[in-house]
Amino acid sequence: MSLAVKPSTRLFLFLLIGYVLIHLLIRLAMGGTLEMDEAEQLVLGQQLAWGYNTQPPLYSWLQWLFFQVLGDGVFALVLLKSILLFFIYLFTWLIARNLISTQRIALLATFSLFLIPSIAWESVRDLTHSVLATAIAAATFYTAIAIYQKRTLAGYIILGVLLACGMLAKYSFGLFALSLLLAAGSLPEYRRLLLNRRIVVTAAIALLLVIPHLLWAVEHLDEINGFIANEVGEGQQANYVDGVLSGLASLAKSGAEFLILVWLVLTLLFPSAYRSLSVDKTNIHRQLAARFLMAGVLLCVILVVLGATQFQGRWFQPLLFIFPLYLISRADAVGISRRREMLLRSVIIFFAVVVMVLRFSQFWLAPYMQRNPNRMQYPSGELAEQLKQQGFSGGTIIGDNNLTAANIGLYFDDARMLSPKAKLFTVDSHPPTTQGQCLIAWDANRRDPLPNGLSAYLRHQGIVVSVVKPHYISAPYQYTDRGEYRMGYMLLSLEALCQSVTMD
Repeated sequence: MSLAVKPSTRLFLFLLIGYVLIHLLIRLAMGGTLEMDEAEQLVLGQQLAWGYNTQPPLYSWLQWLFFQVLGDGVFALVLLKSILLFFIYLFTWLIARNLISTQRIALLATFSLFLIPSIAWESVRDLTHSVLATAIAAATFYTAIAIYQKRTLAGYIILGVLLACGMLAKYSFGLFALSLLLAAGSLPEYRRLLLNRRIVVTAAIALLLVIPHLLWAVEHLDEINGFIANEVGEGQQANYVDGVLSGLASLAKSGAEFLILVWLVLTLLFPSAYRSLSVDKTNIHRQLAARFLMAGVLLCVILVVLGATQFQGRWFQPLLFIFPLYLISRADAVGISRRREMLLRSVIIFFAVVVMVLRFSQFWLAPYMQRNPNRMQYPSGELAEQLKQQGFSGGTIIGDNNLTAANIGLYFDDARMLSPKAKLFTVDSHPPTTQGQCLIAWDANRRDPLPNGLSAYLRHQGIVVSVVKPHYISAPYQYTDRGEYRMGYMLLSLEALCQSVTMD
């Protein structure tokens, strides 16, 4: 058996690994200041739990594993994200090779994801659950194609595992799964796969793997329902008709923002993609992609009818990553000239460079481009050093939000980090010690007193701070002379005073 790797495969892997490595190195060069989702994972990834907050737990489970192997820190955070980005493009490429006959075009179709800002920029910058859900969605779509080509029990087992992982990654993955089910059921060739008795194995595996988290979610159903209702804007309009109109407008706006760049580029370069294709150009996997996209739109409209009034672009990642592949597949079926192929390659390279420059400028050039400092300029290292000088040597850190707790906790070994943003979560794996202390910290840039949300959280946990004197420290933002960050804190001498922080 030959183990030789095709030149097209080597080229793809070389380009993809290089791209992911560049972004990984840029992020590591930014240092130990965290983005919002990174901070959340540093807090939640302290231990395993069936549930953490209003998002499913799989990303935090993976982050916990990376922390165990690599230690708590930026490298473990960035490496997990980089691997997931790698898998998004890898499985997209595997799908593209089945939709597109010309392998050069399949490679370009894969990297056309660079033309989707939510994937090319937001996923690199800060997203976590959406990145994981998109990677699993791409793997699931490819697995469906693989089962069509070779109907093995292993394929059905893998499909069940992927469906479970998707639901444990992000609840909105259910839209992807239902869209794929409707698309497959609408095509006789794929419908046979659903009628195969092995599909029972798929369903059983998916259900068994999801049940433990579902039981936890039922216990916290009010919080999760409240979060979802707030996210989709349920009940925010005075009457039903206004709500539907608002929902349709938000759906159209968010969908357009997600696809506008890639759609515009591909439409200008390949107007032939909109021509009718002859029967001999039929590709069953392209048909599956088309039905999948239509089913996704239909389900989103149904959500609007059911009360959703707002959508966010990142929700479309698992649903619409297939769009550029479908459009380029149609163009390839008609025929793509070398000139237009070169133009697409140039556009993709241009936007890949733009994203890298923007990533670079987010930290080092932002002081010269923005009026106010951004989160990546937070002086966490300097603040942590001042806290050490004030007597804090480690223990429990309770912040007004995940950013405060994590950015400080990053500089104290074995710190126990908590915040009101993770109110359904506790850290039993790092119990309070007699040597540790308890630090309560908050952003005091706008107002000095303890924030109401943090104060309510402490009262709910039975932590009394009314007799503790607040102190304040400040440090200049990094790479800028535009002001200082001011932080308030209270220091309790014994960490045991925070031991009442437990899960609801």
